[in-house]
Amino acid sequence: MKRNKRHLGIKIICCLLVIILCAAIVLFGKLGVTLLTVKTDEEHGIYVIDYREDYKLQALLDAGGVKTQDELAKYLIRILLKGLPIRIDYDVPSLACSTFFAQTPDGKFLLGRNLDNQETDLAVVKTSPKDGYRSVSVVNLSFLGYDQTHTPAKLKDRIVAMGAPYFPLDGINEKGFAVGVLQLQAPPTDQNTDKVDVDTTLAIRVLLDKAATVEEAIALLGQFDMHASAGGCYHFQMADATGRSAVVEYVGDELVVVEPEDGFLAATNFYLSDVPFDYEAQGLDRYAGMKETLQEKNSVLTADEAMALLQKVALTGTAPDAQGRSYSTQWSSVYDLSSPSLLLCADRNAAVTYRYSPLD
Repeated sequence: MKRNKRHLGIKIICCLLVIILCAAIVLFGKLGVTLLTVKTDEEHGIYVIDYREDYKLQALLDAGGVKTQDELAKYLIRILLKGLPIRIDYDVPSLACSTFFAQTPDGKFLLGRNLDNQETDLAVVKTSPKDGYRSVSVVNLSFLGYDQTHTPAKLKDRIVAMGAPYFPLDGINEKGFAVGVLQLQAPPTDQNTDKVDVDTTLAIRVLLDKAATVEEAIALLGQFDMHASAGGCYHFQMADATGRSAVVEYVGDELVVVEPEDGFLAATNFYLSDVPFDYEAQGLDRYAGMKETLQEKNSVLTADEAMALLQKVALTGTAPDAQGRSYSTQWSSVYDLSSPSLLLCADRNAAVTYRYSPLD
């Protein structure tokens, strides 16, 4: 009798899963399939989202874009989530971060990047837009309101993750263009002309979808009014398969481009260009650590050496701030621009790495 009850329970669960699958496909189409095929590695806090549905980027830009994350959340609920009464608590806490550009001994180009933040899980988001380049990007899941009890591993909590394409913090596309964002403790960028509006992460989404080179990326950014996310200020380091790298900063709401000097270019949390105002420069020690190694090596590193350099300048935990928050390196990314791919490790565990490519 117990065995029959167990078999009946299994059948009921299977029927419910089929019903949920059919309902998701009917309501969301390909988005529903994406919803149900999120891959999880809970041990290392990594989720992989293979996003095959149109996330309506061009429609958003054609409508004038967004200035704030609240506006972006409303757009996602209305367009992607079919107007469902879902609350999306997007939260962008302070970031530290480090980036650098290097060349391999065999002539390939790399962009290295540490994301420093509060403890969080992350999502690797693969996108294949019909009107843009395929890309792989990395998203901090706390930005989407996830925590230890609310994760994409649970099907009932997964719907919010469908907004993940709009919250990349670094990534690479099929053309070998890569970009990462870093925070500055300075007045927020808030450009207000007649151009289409973007916030920080939306700008990265646009660049990954539409820019094949650094030159194209800079030109694209010049076509938008930038509004920094979460009351912060940010700059971007980018690089491409031609071997060009640059840091784009906003000084007094003016776009400024910083080029490599003697083949060296890295960034942390202070302006590389001169600014006419006082602010709190951070990350000077991490910058010095990268500069020392890169100048010693003439900015020539293997991918493994690039990952080792990221571990050298990683944050292992800061003193708690006024809100009791401590920051450490959550992930390290080494982007191969010549053979577009991402080598990723989480939580400073370089012994366990993952490789992803926009071409897969």
